Amino acid sequence: MRRHILTKLLLASTVLAMGASSVLADANLVFRFNDSERDEMRAALDEFEAANPGIKVELQTIAWNDARDQFLRESAVGQGPDVVHIAFVWTQEMAEAEAVLPLDELTKYGELPNGFDDFIATDLTMYEGKAYGLPWTADTWAMVYRTDVLAEAGIDDLPTTWADLRKDSEIIKEKTGKTGFSFPAANQVWFPANYYLWSNGGNFIEADGNGGYKVGATREQIADDMNYFKGYIDDGLAPRSILSIDEPQDPALMQGLMDGSQAMALMPTNTYRQLLGAYEQAHPGEDIPFNSGVMMAGSQAPQTHLGGRTLAVNANTEHPEEAWKLVQFLSSAPIFEKYYTNQFPAQKSLLSKIEYRPEELGFAKELADHTRTWGAYADSGVGVGPLWNLTARAFGTALSGQSSTEQAADDLIAEINRMLGK
Repeated sequence: MRRHILTKLLLASTVLAMGASSVLADANLVFRFNDSERDEMRAALDEFEAANPGIKVELQTIAWNDARDQFLRESAVGQGPDVVHIAFVWTQEMAEAEAVLPLDELTKYGELPNGFDDFIATDLTMYEGKAYGLPWTADTWAMVYRTDVLAEAGIDDLPTTWADLRKDSEIIKEKTGKTGFSFPAANQVWFPANYYLWSNGGNFIEADGNGGYKVGATREQIADDMNYFKGYIDDGLAPRSILSIDEPQDPALMQGLMDGSQAMALMPTNTYRQLLGAYEQAHPGEDIPFNSGVMMAGSQAPQTHLGGRTLAVNANTEHPEEAWKLVQFLSSAPIFEKYYTNQFPAQKSLLSKIEYRPEELGFAKELADHTRTWGAYADSGVGVGPLWNLTARAFGTALSGQSSTEQAADDLIAEINRMLGK
């Protein structure tokens, strides 16, 4: 299949050299999109179709939890969408699987306005010296607060450490009967688990100093990580129902923030913007009772991941030129100005133009001063996706009480070592 695709691309290059590329053939594309802004993205695609007669785009949506594995299965048998929406950290894995096309096979159909260097986190798109995706959006997670609930509990200052967060949650429960802090405890517990571990000097994987990789945390550190979040559930500070919550935008979490029955949460940029928009729509003209702040510190400074989304073209597409034209359109400024407004663009030239709302300044500071890439998680060869799934399962067994935190930590370490070939 790969040889067949390359043959088609060589033929397309011949046609291009003959001057026939200025008129695109009729094409039906499929764009798979994983976020919640389906209606907005459909409107953007309608604009693209109007400007490009002969190209029709079907919009498919899929949950983030299923997106990676689904696309890898499809691409392996020559199927899947023409343009796919993936996480930064999946790009190398998909390139290794020959599931997506390198950009140098696509930029011959049209260069990027400010070049590839205008995009951030391009290192995460590289595999064997070539880029295989175009960074689309940039984001991170930060803390979100209902300032009126904090005031009701007599809390004047935002917490700055994990210990403070726990203490404030206890005060809120005692004085108001409300939930202090809650979090998605199923698949996406991966994020707070890493933030806690990083702020306390650990990593699930790190370089070993000899050209290889190792588990970068002790059994005690990982068990402490598990015990911290388990304590909120066991002590009634957060509802046990969060064990089944995968996404930070789950209505069960968002409703508590919307109606003021919960004071604090952690979430990504786009979820916070959705929360602000929903509150303004439900309470027109009222003051916004939300604020944001940087993530909690442990024994070291707070850290979250530099995350985001990438656009890639399926190696099996029959319309690489039209697919690239769609990618160029989706990366243009009007998309972020009119349609995909909950996201920050992954381009320096566009990021420099962002005006943050006062309620968003915690996210701006987190993104500027307290983020890191997944680093060794991706470089080790284990891959962020498999490590994420493994870690989430281990935390799930510990938080639910299916195993002790010590046993879950031992099992996680053993599995990571197995994946590292040790």
